[in-house]
Amino acid sequence: MSLDFNDLADIWLEARCYQTPSAIHGWLSGHIAAGARLQPAKWLQEAQELLSLDGDIQPNLHNALMEMYEQVLSDLSNDGLSYSLLLPSDEDADVDEQVDCLAQWSQGFLTGFGYAGRAQQTLPNDVQEVLQDLAAFAQAELDDHQDPDNELLYLELVEHAKVAALTVYYSMNNNTHTAPTQLQ
Repeated sequence: MSLDFNDLADIWLEARCYQTPSAIHGWLSGHIAAGARLQPAKWLQEAQELLSLDGDIQPNLHNALMEMYEQVLSDLSNDGLSYSLLLPSDEDADVDEQVDCLAQWSQGFLTGFGYAGRAQQTLPNDVQEVLQDLAAFAQAELDDHQDPDNELLYLELVEHAKVAALTVYYSMNNNTHTAPTQLQ
């Protein structure tokens, strides 16, 4: 099972979701990494709110959101090697758009983490550090759009964000491997 940014972007467009799939993927990743879990109905309710949908969730979007939840949970909780950020590929977007999606993903991660209610607790130092990094990534933009190093820098930031998500997950989910918290 693999989520594709372009396929999801098409579903988002059909459903009149006017943000990238990266933002909600980041939110979900942050929420799960914080140790929280959602029942399917609650996840769909949260997603509907996050996506600012006026009507019901269309079947294609419903299926995509459920697949996203299952994949993020599975990829984070396995060995972590299969987890990746949901971002456009370099074949489908220029580096400006990729950096913007990374910023949206990072902001989503922080928001999802905060929504889980763990931010009020004393956090381990490594978690605090990577959350600060993600806060900086949420403000990311290119200074020089013509700089040939932009693509390499972007790839390094993506890898850092992936490691940050995994760091938070492994630090905050010590007990949830056996008994995840279910929100009603």
